[in-house]
Amino acid sequence: MSDIQSGTSSSWPDTRYLEPRREIEKLRDQLAAHDKPLAFLFGAGTSCATLGKDNLPLIPAVSGLTDLVTKKIDDLGEKFRAAIVEIRERIEEGFLEENVKRGVNIEDILSEVSLLIQAMSQGDELRGLSRVEMETVEQTIRTTIATIARPDETRMPDVIPQNSLGRWIARINRECPIEVFTTNYDTLLERGMENSEVPVFDGFVGSRRPFFNSASLVDRDFAPGNSWARLWKIHGSVNWHREDNRYIRGEERDDGELILPSARKYDESRKLPYVAILDNLGRFLVKRQDSLLVIVGYSFGDQHINESIFESLRVHDRVHVIALMFEDPSEDSELVRHCNNHRNLIVYGPQFGVVGGERLEWRLSDPVDRRTAGLLDVPFDSDFSPELESTSLTGRFRLGDFNWFARFLDQIAGTD
Repeated sequence: MSDIQSGTSSSWPDTRYLEPRREIEKLRDQLAAHDKPLAFLFGAGTSCATLGKDNLPLIPAVSGLTDLVTKKIDDLGEKFRAAIVEIRERIEEGFLEENVKRGVNIEDILSEVSLLIQAMSQGDELRGLSRVEMETVEQTIRTTIATIARPDETRMPDVIPQNSLGRWIARINRECPIEVFTTNYDTLLERGMENSEVPVFDGFVGSRRPFFNSASLVDRDFAPGNSWARLWKIHGSVNWHREDNRYIRGEERDDGELILPSARKYDESRKLPYVAILDNLGRFLVKRQDSLLVIVGYSFGDQHINESIFESLRVHDRVHVIALMFEDPSEDSELVRHCNNHRNLIVYGPQFGVVGGERLEWRLSDPVDRRTAGLLDVPFDSDFSPELESTSLTGRFRLGDFNWFARFLDQIAGTD
């Protein structure tokens, strides 16, 4: 999919590099191919990139989410605060033993709380809490996450980057429907597509109380035509809930049907409707050998999703996946290892790209004149040289930031 160019500058005599303008042009051409099955996978990074009127993320990143949930548990009382402190300390001890180099997050806390509940009988007490009190902690985490995923309308800006995705979908004609998969609980993607009047099908059918119909994901006769975009919420949504053994889509609620970020999420993802949606991702990747999946805001932290992607790459060498990363993955990461094994997996990070199994730095073949910079120069942030009114040859590739990806789509489709 991507050619690797060699450097020509005398200061880079034998260095191989990635030319950002060429890679961006290839991505643009891939998105413009009308007959190519195309899907997006949007992770938490796309929601936390969306700023409210207060210039703060509408949906906080994992660290911010962890702080907010912890505070809610502290508000339950001193014994609950002490229990969470002890739980965090135990997790940190395990990190030291396993040489894990990151802080404790909400997934770690929730996983530990869930394990403690499973190990407790009604009369037991662990970490200073009874089983009922530990269940209160778990429910507080669930409710707080759902509440955070429903930002206050007073904070909602007039323009969100998700609008750009909707506008781009609305202005293109394709032989296959655009498929949008997301791990996010919030409804920002729904807002963006509705703001552009894009008809969307999400597996729910009905007019009064739409219910999830798994047959519509398998049999095309049960789904609307190709002019409708598809939206698949892999981990549930704040506007889903269970009613009479059915999943209903309605108003956003604090008890939305969600797969919470915990060690149990793999098992929960193997139940309806989640398994039907995850299987749908696998079907998309293998139904035609020229399918393309573009990933933004997803850090490859969900093993059940990774397995579906990597297995499809292994089986079909003409399926292509392009991952636009906000941060560069480490050289020994699982993602980079799979790039070495699957040449049809491409990763574009801010400092490095992994193409054809090689991890290479970004470098312009020649400086960019800011006065005449065109479409393909914008998503590359290189150092500005005032005396030349141009840029240096090195810099940061920015499409892993959802705001810049939205601008890129606007440049392709045009703005209002």
